[in-house]
Amino acid sequence: MEDLKDFLDKFASFKKERMQERERLGKNDYNPLLKVLPAHDEVNLHSGILKSLLDPSENHKQGRLFLDLFLNEIGLKEWFRESGYVEVLKEYKNIDIYIHNCTKHIILENKIWAKDQHQQIARYIEILNKEENVSYENIAVIYLTLDDRKPSENSLDEWKIDNDELFLKKGNYEVPYRQISYKNEILPWLKSSQEKVKNLCSLSQAIEFYKDAINNVIGNGSDIISFLKDFDSKLFELLFRDLISRESKLLPKISMYERDYIINKFLEETCKVFDNDFSIDNGSSYIQFILKPKSVSNNDVYFAFAWFDTTNSKNWKNFGIRLIGDISQGDREKIQEKIPKFNGYTLSNYIVFDEKSTAETIRDFIKKNKEKIKELNEKLNGVKNNENT
Repeated sequence: MEDLKDFLDKFASFKKERMQERERLGKNDYNPLLKVLPAHDEVNLHSGILKSLLDPSENHKQGRLFLDLFLNEIGLKEWFRESGYVEVLKEYKNIDIYIHNCTKHIILENKIWAKDQHQQIARYIEILNKEENVSYENIAVIYLTLDDRKPSENSLDEWKIDNDELFLKKGNYEVPYRQISYKNEILPWLKSSQEKVKNLCSLSQAIEFYKDAINNVIGNGSDIISFLKDFDSKLFELLFRDLISRESKLLPKISMYERDYIINKFLEETCKVFDNDFSIDNGSSYIQFILKPKSVSNNDVYFAFAWFDTTNSKNWKNFGIRLIGDISQGDREKIQEKIPKFNGYTLSNYIVFDEKSTAETIRDFIKKNKEKIKELNEKLNGVKNNENT
């Protein structure tokens, strides 16, 4: 692969062949949902359609069919029990989807790109317990994401996920818990739902359009990802350089998921350059790309190399040293006080990538600051140990 133009020409040819094959099979890429809403629209597209399918009173006229299939898919049907009355609400007291039958109450938290809010899950549980007088054993929490990630400790507050990941526990209290993803639970549920209504063409097609929207946002069937699998790692440096340029040729042609896939592949190669002293950690609720030093083990709070706020299109090209972890503002201030040379949130001398940046820019920055990261984490461990004693 000589240059970006060569790559784009080959990709255009590959895509044309794929489109011709799809046309031969009578398929097309037209999806009315994606003509009016972006595939990653969490509230209007995903929560909206999920609510409408799960709600027995909706005009799909299937009663509890879709709800029961969903509860069966995630192992909560027996817990929820049969009931003549079911209410499904969207954005009830900020809960994305709230399902109840007056006895059993389900909190469904839907995360596409949004970060966890401070004590978010804990707050929703307490709303039902304190304001609605629902006992903890009659509350269930479903945490739905693209990548099956867990809610942050900050969101859970005093609640903890038990070892088998079937309950949230706080002292002697526990609530049923399900951690699910669009790929592993939602798509299979939609497939089984579609099978049940296969003779109702309009309903079956509506579910098909929604399945396509999900596949779009999680990258299933992505042309460019399929195409990239045929090339070696050197290509990702070329694509990365284009993505961070001010006049990217590739960025307008790909989805956010595909962009993140390319960056992730580039970071995997970057880890190899440094003898795997770092690993890619996607566990943070508020930043997607983290190069975590292997030396910090499984600490929940640590300094690492990271992209700044990838959900903000203006800032996603910023890279630097950052304090990672879901901790309170008070704890951040303590760290800032104990390690005064560094701001408790970010380091001031981060890179802002521009059209002159190269793949080596990020690697030079890491090379220059490897020891600084090590020093910072040693100081941070000292601060935490002192606080514990």
